[in-house]
Amino acid sequence: MAFYGDAAYYPWSFLNVYLEVQAGTLSGASSGKRNPKSFNNNFNAETINGELNLGVIVKPDINVFFDVVRNIYGGAGYGVINGDITNVNLFKPAIVDHIKNTIHIVPIKLGYELTIVRNIYDEPLLRLNGCLNLNYVKGKGVDGYYDKNAASHSFYTYASLGLRYAISLRHGKARDYNKFD
Repeated sequence: MAFYGDAAYYPWSFLNVYLEVQAGTLSGASSGKRNPKSFNNNFNAETINGELNLGVIVKPDINVFFDVVRNIYGGAGYGVINGDITNVNLFKPAIVDHIKNTIHIVPIKLGYELTIVRNIYDEPLLRLNGCLNLNYVKGKGVDGYYDKNAASHSFYTYASLGLRYAISLRHGKARDYNKFD
């Protein structure tokens, strides 16, 4: 199980920049008999992501299909995952390793945002966000194993559903908001 939170900056209505923090547990065990492994990684990760909405290339007023599709977004970023890992050697169960490490990650996202509430300037205020995340972990050790059989990279994925609330800083003026026109 994991939790995450993010803070966003919207330089344009179609491009968002996010700082994201994740915390949780990655667990796993190998199914092979040649090199059995088991691990628990209590981790936290910090990433910076860019997201591009499909609305930048899809005109919303063509038909209902395009009006719905324009809320799909994709993104990628860069960050680090800090692991606090407990390994169990399944050949010798009495041996337990405790490892702490930091590894670079590349998050890749595909999601959909549905605007629930708009503010008085007709900007999205409250959005329902659903997202699939694939995180590419560069290097060995996300499972705490550094032996010759350890993969030189790993992946972990998660799906999320949440609410995003926008806070607008206007300094007394309404800003021009492009609704993908």
